[in-house]
Amino acid sequence: MTDHQEPEISRQNTLGKKGIILLMFSFVFSFCYQFIHPTVLSQHFQHMPGIGLTISQWALMILALAMGQNKLADLKSNKQGIFLLLCAAFLGGSYGIFGNNYLRLMNLPVLIFVTAQALFSLLKANESPALSARGLWEGLRRLFPGCFIHFALPFRTLCDLIKTDRKRLNGLGTGLIFSVAICLIAICLLGSADRIFSGIVEEGVISLGRVNGTLIIRLIFALAGSLMLFSLLYSAMIQPRELDERPPASLPPALTISMVLSALALVYGLFVYVQFKYLFGNQETALLAGGYAEYARSGFFQLVLLSFLTLALILPTLSLYPGQKYLRCICAIVALLTVIIDFSAFFRMRLYIQAYGLSLLRIITIWGMAMIFIALLLAIAKCIFPGFKLSVPLAAAVLCSWLLLNYSNVDLQIARYNVNAYNQGALTELDVHYFTDLSPDVLPALDEIADEELRETTKKEFQRIMKEIYPAGYDWALCWGKIKP
Repeated sequence: MTDHQEPEISRQNTLGKKGIILLMFSFVFSFCYQFIHPTVLSQHFQHMPGIGLTISQWALMILALAMGQNKLADLKSNKQGIFLLLCAAFLGGSYGIFGNNYLRLMNLPVLIFVTAQALFSLLKANESPALSARGLWEGLRRLFPGCFIHFALPFRTLCDLIKTDRKRLNGLGTGLIFSVAICLIAICLLGSADRIFSGIVEEGVISLGRVNGTLIIRLIFALAGSLMLFSLLYSAMIQPRELDERPPASLPPALTISMVLSALALVYGLFVYVQFKYLFGNQETALLAGGYAEYARSGFFQLVLLSFLTLALILPTLSLYPGQKYLRCICAIVALLTVIIDFSAFFRMRLYIQAYGLSLLRIITIWGMAMIFIALLLAIAKCIFPGFKLSVPLAAAVLCSWLLLNYSNVDLQIARYNVNAYNQGALTELDVHYFTDLSPDVLPALDEIADEELRETTKKEFQRIMKEIYPAGYDWALCWGKIKP
């Protein structure tokens, strides 16, 4: 081992000042999440985290940038990193404004990845541009190992401290033993002198005896979460993990790919013919089991999944075989046919919404169809212009549209559409119980119910249920200001 290598090994096994600060903040964040926010282990769990998560995420981003300022990339040339940082900030901000738990749950993995990718980019952990296909893949490869690569670093540092500074640790241990002994003697004497103080001490001892398994599990989760968060931040700011460069795998013959895509194009062509004849044209509906409406309202989830399958086939093909004109031509045909299939899925979803009203799942499905449509258009553009880089505009479109969806006040839009449809007779029944699964954002829509008796009954019941599940502290959001606890 050379002299040049020794400091590097020592640095990897020592936290340093920045590492200690990161570890402290990670512990604070994780323990606050576990004990201020009622988790699924608690009987009072009703909400996903709210404004507490917003504040914590912003504080951690600011801390990370401040501590890694010596590694900050040139901000003028790193527009993608700044864009991701702003997206992460706005997405985190939605937790403190709106209260839809299901949307908050879906946002969590997106928020984690976007925040980590922004830090990776700004702190020069990633080599490729943040929104490029290679950069996104690099971020994913760093994110999951990054949560564990430095997981044991605090313990290694403690072991090194024990080995190198035993005298100080011996003094610390001796001081701890004598401190406990003297405090116990003092407590006994003070308890004998004051009955109230003695009662408080006895109550504290009894409380310690009531420690249950739930508390122990939450402590374990808080500790594990602290170390994972520390490891991720440490890997981004101080020691980015070097990714193993694997040799490129041999590509399958272009003929094989063309055969697969050609067969898929034939199947899609037959399906498109059926859509124009039976679904869009509304012909020969007597042959359809269950009638036209039942036929049209089924199958949209399968079609959306099929569209994702198509993108998974044509996008790698366009990237790996840019010089094969006939492959690009086949990909363009498959993409055009998939556009019609995507429109068929939207057509079915529209009929389903007209019959049953809006819900969060249906809105997310429509958003997914729109993103598939944009991806297909970009794929067609790449078929025509092989040098076109579609990952950056596609990733930007997905993130921006997701932010717009979060800030469109989804709960209010759902309730307002369903109430208006009910008032106009398009919906035969108004599912008021579904509103209680949303958030106080729906309150303005309830005032628009035309039936006065139903309006007052619904508002009174909604207010009652919302008061029962009113969040506190960490889970609170601005929308809850409409409800008086």
